[in-house]
Amino acid sequence: MINVDFGNLFTVELLHQFYANQLCPDFSITPSVKTQQVISNHKAIAKQYKNQLIVGLKTEPYTGVQSALNPISLKPFTKIDAGLQMTFFMGLHNSLFFNYTNLPSPSSVPGNIYYFTNRNNNLSNGKNLLSSKILSYQSASTYIPGDLVVDGTGTVFCAILSSNAGSPFGTTDANHWVKIDTNQYPTAADVLQWMPTKSTYRFDSPQSHADISVLGYDTGTGLYNKSFISKIINFNSAVPSFTIDLSSLDTGKYFLTVNGLRPQWIYINDELSGGTTFGVIDIYHDAVPSPAQLVDGTPLLLSPKYSIYFLNRATIWKYTLVSPTAGSIGVPLNKYQFANTVSSTQSFFISKTPIPLTDTPLQLTLTLGIHQYSPIACADPQRLTNIKQAGDTYPCSEIFLNY
Repeated sequence: MINVDFGNLFTVELLHQFYANQLCPDFSITPSVKTQQVISNHKAIAKQYKNQLIVGLKTEPYTGVQSALNPISLKPFTKIDAGLQMTFFMGLHNSLFFNYTNLPSPSSVPGNIYYFTNRNNNLSNGKNLLSSKILSYQSASTYIPGDLVVDGTGTVFCAILSSNAGSPFGTTDANHWVKIDTNQYPTAADVLQWMPTKSTYRFDSPQSHADISVLGYDTGTGLYNKSFISKIINFNSAVPSFTIDLSSLDTGKYFLTVNGLRPQWIYINDELSGGTTFGVIDIYHDAVPSPAQLVDGTPLLLSPKYSIYFLNRATIWKYTLVSPTAGSIGVPLNKYQFANTVSSTQSFFISKTPIPLTDTPLQLTLTLGIHQYSPIACADPQRLTNIKQAGDTYPCSEIFLNY
């Protein structure tokens, strides 16, 4: 009989469609100071191995009925209490990441971070995802190229042309949407505004009072609708700003409204004062939903495996030839088409729709008269510009060919 004295509490894997093996090597994952203490108190360890964060802890023999979800039946040596929180910071160490990832850079707004948590209760395609659920297509909404939606079956679609309430185009319109798959990917909805526990809140115009409302996660409903702060601060005169004190809140995600204006999702954690963190991973052990459970009622380890799955960016590919020669570019299965224009000095081939960037080259064939060249160079993340087509602005990958 084998005596197991160490078990897996949970695993977080980072995946990316850009890579042929799907494994994302672009981040370092480190525990917060508070989480380091939690790890120590629970006789646990947290180690990153390539694209995975693995958190294990000491276990003790269990002689009761085996768990149907965990037939190995490992019991934590130290009890995992409801409400346990473990926070990890994601450090990005690839400067080209946003070039080949279908995400806006959070650095465009100071203090923005990506936030991932098992409280999102996002199960899709056999994966337990930490990103928010992608919203369903709405005909009254505005979409631009790169936006993601899901249809009634949970299939993800990416916009390749703009649409809005005045000109709605559903996901069945292949001119406006391209089918991706049934995975779930991070979007701009996963971006939160980081705030320290005490900071200066600036009004759009001077105000005589501050009516502060902060909503947070309710473990009973699984929603962020529980009131944590509701108070009014009156000023002697109208002021342009005031010091907002959120020190009564635990670290985590909240919804902040002041005077009913500028409602925003925020993340509270004073350890982020450096401002260099790409994202935060919060893993909780809550009563509900089930993806936020680390042990069952026995309690035995459930050892969940969580995923963050990034989608590769699609760009317009623009080939520039040094000679003014007409021709064509062939793509396997005619999956993409290119338009050819010729000037007095050069020839251009521009893809009619965006093509996903990947580290696996496409086998493209360039035909110029009776001559064929294959394979030709494919787009890579090194060079990215913008191009306008049919009223939309797209990221553009430029490739120069010496033909």
